[in-house]
Amino acid sequence: MSTNQQNKKGLQLVFAAVPLLLSFIISLIAFFAAVFINGAILHADLPAEKAAGDGLVYLITYSLQIIIFGFWYVMILQERAPLSTRSSEAGTSDRKKAADSRKNPEKKQDVKWNPVTYWATRLPILLIIGYGLQLAVSAVIAILSTAFPSLFSSYKELISSLAGTGVDTMTFIAVSFLAPIGEELLFRGVVFSYARGALKKKWAILFQAVLFGIYHLNLVQFVYALVIGYILGVLADRAGSIVPGIVLHVIINLSAYLVPAFFIDNIPKAGLSFALATAIVIPCLMVMFRKKKKH
Repeated sequence: MSTNQQNKKGLQLVFAAVPLLLSFIISLIAFFAAVFINGAILHADLPAEKAAGDGLVYLITYSLQIIIFGFWYVMILQERAPLSTRSSEAGTSDRKKAADSRKNPEKKQDVKWNPVTYWATRLPILLIIGYGLQLAVSAVIAILSTAFPSLFSSYKELISSLAGTGVDTMTFIAVSFLAPIGEELLFRGVVFSYARGALKKKWAILFQAVLFGIYHLNLVQFVYALVIGYILGVLADRAGSIVPGIVLHVIINLSAYLVPAFFIDNIPKAGLSFALATAIVIPCLMVMFRKKKKH
């Protein structure tokens, strides 16, 4: 590999990490925007120590992520396939198909493979995997928090503010729907695109998963976000689209509100829930990720 190629790949890897830093800046901007809106516009007293967990902060944060990283990802896609090239290729392909159809009217036309449609038909398996992953994570957290209560005390407070009882509407909408879109655009869209140009595919998937874990700024969340981020990375690569990952991410986040406390309120039940979730999720992942022929 030449020096120029090495420098180019190194630069792409730097670009792959920049979106993570930008996401922290976005969070900071959202924090001050929420404080200003609550104080100057809504005339609500919002102490600084409570502002970080305010639903408006999450709403602004993920809305900005969708706008900024959505635009960035679209630009990346356009750089990969310029409009003029796509139009030219599409026109040539259509003319060729038309000519073949006239020469061989009885010849069956090939159906164009559409990754979004392909994965949309697999919504049931995405539902199973999403809920199963959330149940498995909840069960492991329940077991470990019993053994190490001090380590998980801050984590429990965080989760209660995001998915506990009495969660405000803005937090629910932001965490359940906006966060999956913004985070998929950020990590499986922008970060993975740059990492893929600098690293081998498997390492690029791992790279974006590690950054996804770091993004949560919590040791407990880092561990399971790393695993989930890797699965979402493989899904984005196999599907050729971030749409299935957004769907799965929404299911995972929504499932945090749907795991009954009864399933994990003691270690035996949490262990059984984890075993059941694992026994279901692993075969589903194997089915979902097995190679399919493109028609």
